[in-house]
Amino acid sequence: MMTNETANRLTASETRNIIMALESAIIEHGKWLTSWHRSMLCRLPLSKDVVEKNAHLLSEFGKWYYNEKSFILKNHPDFAAIDTAYRELHVNARKLTEKVIHHVELNKKDYDLFLDAEVRLSELLIKLRDEFHQALFSFDALTHVLNRQAFLRILAQEYARSSRSGKPCCIAMVDLDNFKNINDSFGHQAGDRALEQTAQFFIRNLRPYDTMCRYGGEEFLICLPQTHIDLAKRILTRLQKALSNLKIDVNKKQDIRVTASFGLAITEQNVSMMDTITRADSAMYAAKHGGGNRVIIWGDRA
Repeated sequence: MMTNETANRLTASETRNIIMALESAIIEHGKWLTSWHRSMLCRLPLSKDVVEKNAHLLSEFGKWYYNEKSFILKNHPDFAAIDTAYRELHVNARKLTEKVIHHVELNKKDYDLFLDAEVRLSELLIKLRDEFHQALFSFDALTHVLNRQAFLRILAQEYARSSRSGKPCCIAMVDLDNFKNINDSFGHQAGDRALEQTAQFFIRNLRPYDTMCRYGGEEFLICLPQTHIDLAKRILTRLQKALSNLKIDVNKKQDIRVTASFGLAITEQNVSMMDTITRADSAMYAAKHGGGNRVIIWGDRA
């Protein structure tokens, strides 16, 4: 299963890129496997990515695997397990090819060891690819940030972690101001672009370990782990001011600006996660009633 820590650090674009890389790697490995069998059966010349001691580094799959730059993928436990199966595959392939080269009779045990490693490798690759495919369902189709269901799972983990450690965690509800006016004045496509670009603005400007989702409509929910309330307000105030200066191109001829109201609440051990969200929501409405384009902490006055 994709861990919450992994989902926390992924974007939809990164997930798609990982899937594409995995699918390409699976295809390249299939080509190598076909070439190896053809060479063995037809007694064709064997390539370096079969006979050399470092053959696992010479194949196209090996070049990708050992040079993969994705932090998320390289730190996934199944990705690490692929290394063992892949090396075993090449060790057993080399044993078989050396016997062919020296005209030594092959035996079933050697071939079965090769096949076992191949099965393990294929299963790990397919499992990993399918897991990242499944992760795509965690994202909102319009804004490409986490959807509510995926976010709430992560938030529950952060809430439990805060309760165990005693370290503060803050939750912010964000609602775009006067969003109906954008749809009425420029059309729903313009509204969609405003939502998408606002969401991506937040993703770019939040800290790497912060999490956010599209909560519904023009509302976003942000989790600021291990953050006390004063620091959380400074972070959100910076976002609030920067957002008001952001130009959003709703069409080829016109840019618009949007503002947002932010409601902030801190987790408490005797207050449930959903009640904390309700507090952040109440603070957000207080910000709206105070004129919008501001950050309000739950319990403060607008």
